[in-house]
Amino acid sequence: MDPAPSVGASRVLFAGRTTLDVLYRLDRFPEEDTKVYAADMRTAAGGPATNAAATHALLGGTSLLLSAIGGGPLARPVREQLEQCGIQSVDLAAGTAYETPLVTVLLNTARATRTAVNPPLTQTALPKLPPAWNPLWGEMPRMILADGFHLEQTLGLFAACHRTGAALCLDGGSWKPGTDELAPLLTAAICSERFAVPGREGDAEAALAWFADRGVPFIAITRGAKPILAVERGRRFEIEVEEIDAVDTLGAGDVLHGAFCYYFLCTNSFEGALRQAAHVATLSCKGLGVHCWTAGWQHR
Repeated sequence: MDPAPSVGASRVLFAGRTTLDVLYRLDRFPEEDTKVYAADMRTAAGGPATNAAATHALLGGTSLLLSAIGGGPLARPVREQLEQCGIQSVDLAAGTAYETPLVTVLLNTARATRTAVNPPLTQTALPKLPPAWNPLWGEMPRMILADGFHLEQTLGLFAACHRTGAALCLDGGSWKPGTDELAPLLTAAICSERFAVPGREGDAEAALAWFADRGVPFIAITRGAKPILAVERGRRFEIEVEEIDAVDTLGAGDVLHGAFCYYFLCTNSFEGALRQAAHVATLSCKGLGVHCWTAGWQHR
């Protein structure tokens, strides 16, 4: 049994997307042109970086979220939930017409799948951040997690933090513009099997090789219920995923990334942190919502 990391030992900047998610749990996916009642429904602040920041905070870390929140009717409940989790936020969209996006998620209980409907991409321009840490945000974190959103606005800041020694981890849900510029700065890349190197779609080995060729020391590819493929400074290994009766897989990858940041900073072990994070991510699939694992949670 691994010792529990000390509370407050981890401070991380989470940079990326924030949404308000409306989740409907259905016994089965509805047919077209019908009306159905959901078995359960809830709203929650969402987005890869936001879910990861909440997971990290719930484990005992200090989370700073750098994201576009903006205004509109959905911004207030998002900010309230961030405050409840103790997450400090920096709004990339402050002073713009940007509005928090609403995402509708249908959870199919029969098949443990989720289908997300996103709004159209916003056309609101967001300002680029200066290429230096802002002391008003507090102490510079030892680690940054980027989910690939808003890279145009944040890449200069990431480079500046990298030069001062901050570790940088990519949550690679999919290939996004700017990924090739971000890669040389990375300490770790933890991607889903949907992440596709251009021209090599569906090829996990190609993704592993692409990051290794760019000098990334720690690389992992998650594959749902299949084993995680990982490389640590050239050493390959796999992590088996625990078998469970999954209820809701939405955000499991986000949970994994937030937990990985916590354990990596507390233990300085890539494989150990990845194994602990995979366990927390699996627990998050046992109920509705990415934070269902917190009920009765104890460190392993």
